[in-house]
Amino acid sequence: MDIITRVETWYAGLPEDRQRRLVTAAFLLLHVLIWLVLFQSLWFGDKHITDTPIYYEYAGRMTDGMLPYRDFASEYPPLAMLLFLLPRLLSGNAYGAFVSWFELEMLLADLAIVLLISLAVKRLGDRISLVTALGLYSLFLVSNGSIVQARFDMAAAAVIMAALTAFACGRRLPGWALLGLGVMTKMVPALIAPLFLVWHWRRGERRELWQGPLVALAATAIVALPFLVASPGGFADTFLYHAERPLQIESTWASPLLGASKLFGYQVRILNSFGSHNVFSPLADVFAFLSGPATLLLLLVVYVFYWRYGFSGEAEDRMASLFYFAAIGIAAFIVLGKVFSPQFLIWLLPLMPLTYRRAGPGRRRCSGRCWC
Repeated sequence: MDIITRVETWYAGLPEDRQRRLVTAAFLLLHVLIWLVLFQSLWFGDKHITDTPIYYEYAGRMTDGMLPYRDFASEYPPLAMLLFLLPRLLSGNAYGAFVSWFELEMLLADLAIVLLISLAVKRLGDRISLVTALGLYSLFLVSNGSIVQARFDMAAAAVIMAALTAFACGRRLPGWALLGLGVMTKMVPALIAPLFLVWHWRRGERRELWQGPLVALAATAIVALPFLVASPGGFADTFLYHAERPLQIESTWASPLLGASKLFGYQVRILNSFGSHNVFSPLADVFAFLSGPATLLLLLVVYVFYWRYGFSGEAEDRMASLFYFAAIGIAAFIVLGKVFSPQFLIWLLPLMPLTYRRAGPGRRRCSGRCWC
């Protein structure tokens, strides 16, 4: 106990910035251990369900000189394809080495998220302690399992977090640029753009109101333009692929159909297509059609609520609302979409700890309009 007391006294005597760096470094080391030890053992080591063979195949086509979207179809945006290509360049034709390099790539994305959470917590003041935020993120990561290694969604989550953190730290245009790059990694970062627009309008930042989207479009165009010029139709098919997907068996919409099938004998077919198991029936087609308008309507409600309630309280409360409503918007997209894959939860992992607000002496009590 004497050693523990001395350590606590020593730590308490450190400057706040040094404490923050020390805690962040400790969690960086913890995540390396989680990645290299825990995710390789016990039930975490079971990786029979993985998309890495698909990534490996696409990367192999690129190393053979084929251009995505022109020479072969792909459902992934250009920066995602780059994430597949880099491990293949380092591993050659060895699939096992490719998987190791890809998992290292996702580890780097995870470590970037740890650093970004540390920056975000600093910007949010005393709403949440750094240990609590990083501890919750680590818990959520472990709860999700080794799927975080086998999907590139970890990189998408890092870009989402980077865009939000840059914006929250006053780097508005870099935040928009990261948002544009995020769309070229996975479409989901586009859900955050309306929050940025609402922020500019409510804060009277009229110049940024048009500059921000322009910067995001420029960042997107820099990545997309070569592929768009080479094959406009093939590039468009990348996004049409997701619009044309049927109702996935894990989606919220499929649940009542499967329940009706078991309880009342309603006839449904389960077929494998678009890389997933999907539900087919006349009512499934209706639900698949309704999922789009329903998702847009719910997202509109989220943005309206952010407009009305996201700007009360202190500066830290307003910053926290940005992360809070980003998490709600992404969750709404996941819940009402016609595809609900467990890997989608990875997008929420960095945001969920930042929606927590600790209580304690000196903390202002929340009012009904605080959204904290």
